[in-house]
Amino acid sequence: MAMNFIGCAAHCSRRACSAIAGSIVGAAMLAAPAAFACEPADAASSGRYVSAAAKPTASLQLNRDGSFHLLGVPAPGADFSGCWQRSGDTVALVEGLAIGGEGIKRALPEPLTQADLDKVRGNGIDTLQQAVDAGLLPLGRVWANQPRRAGETVRVSVYEPRVGLAVGEAKAMLRLADGEVIEQSPVPGDDGQFEFASLPKRAVVKAIGVRFPEQPNRIRWLSVEDSTKLLYLIEFDARALGAAEGGGMTLTRQADGSLISDFPDATHFKRLP
Repeated sequence: MAMNFIGCAAHCSRRACSAIAGSIVGAAMLAAPAAFACEPADAASSGRYVSAAAKPTASLQLNRDGSFHLLGVPAPGADFSGCWQRSGDTVALVEGLAIGGEGIKRALPEPLTQADLDKVRGNGIDTLQQAVDAGLLPLGRVWANQPRRAGETVRVSVYEPRVGLAVGEAKAMLRLADGEVIEQSPVPGDDGQFEFASLPKRAVVKAIGVRFPEQPNRIRWLSVEDSTKLLYLIEFDARALGAAEGGGMTLTRQADGSLISDFPDATHFKRLP
């Protein structure tokens, strides 16, 4: 059951579940750059750029706070974020912590709607619940938005959305409103899936923590501001753990303000008005 709700819930990312073979993880255990915060960058170069020549269209967002978001380069569907700076006619992108300084973030998928049901209606499927029970709609989108009732199990799913690295022997924690912290090991055989079945009946979750095996002495916390839910989806950035290596790209600024990358194939990004 645990792996089912994650596989379905990952619609909020790119369906990159964390149940990847351990051999892949071992091969990817490379030294990563230290976590860093971006510094403000050149305001005149900030903005959104697109390359219509790339299929599908590649896009680049340069933010004034020094962060960037690159979509579609070097491979269709690839998604990179980090920090950027301009020096003369050179704009350097350095892939960094795409999802925040702690290297984790909560993913909250949209609730199921009538439009979702209309796509799968038929053959005895007339309600959202029937569609979910039949596996036609993701259970994760229900649990992630459904408030916990007294005594119900709270689930936490920790996964890596970029390439699907396994979580390994991580620990998940819940901090309750009364200050109590409850730690849990993963469900046996289900990488990155945690079940908190013995919470007090009316427990209120105020924060979620993750302790990764690569950094066992550090707990990464996310505050919970809304009501306690049945499922929390937590994405992590493997670069923040030393489990994957970041990269970089250099672009040359043209007279018209457009940017040409050095890789791949001199992609030409034109700035949008």
